Amino acid sequence: MTKDQALELFGDNPFKVSLISSKIPDDGRVTAYKCGDLIDLCTGPHIPSTKMIKAFKIMKNSSAYWLADAANDNLQRVYGVSYPSKKELDEYILLKEEAERRDHRTVGRAQGLFDHHALSPGCAFFYPNGTKIYNSL
Repeated sequence: MTKDQALELFGDNPFKVSLISSKIPDDGRVTAYKCGDLIDLCTGPHIPSTKMIKAFKIMKNSSAYWLADAANDNLQRVYGVSYPSKKELDEYILLKEEAERRDHRTVGRAQGLFDHHALSPGCAFFYPNGTKIYNSL
């Protein structure tokens, strides 16, 4: 659809109007996805039908300011995953939990090898045993 058609369609949503107005050139095209009564800006569809989703899980949520500006509205951000079967979702969750248990940042800190400081988050500060391993490598 054209930019003008999209602005008309989403005219009651100031967030979508802002995105369309600022991101789409005047001669540009806008894509939307419809599922039942819901219609939204999207480059989808990502799947042909939501009937294919048999299992889903909300992984985390957080608040965020619109356009990362504290002067703007506070919105809710939701992160989730979906799978065509409960078994595949359970496998994903198990792998994710295993990866978190083996995260080098957590393991290294727990073993007293290194730590990080808030003033220098990308720089590891090695403890004596961590220094020995680092120098051996």
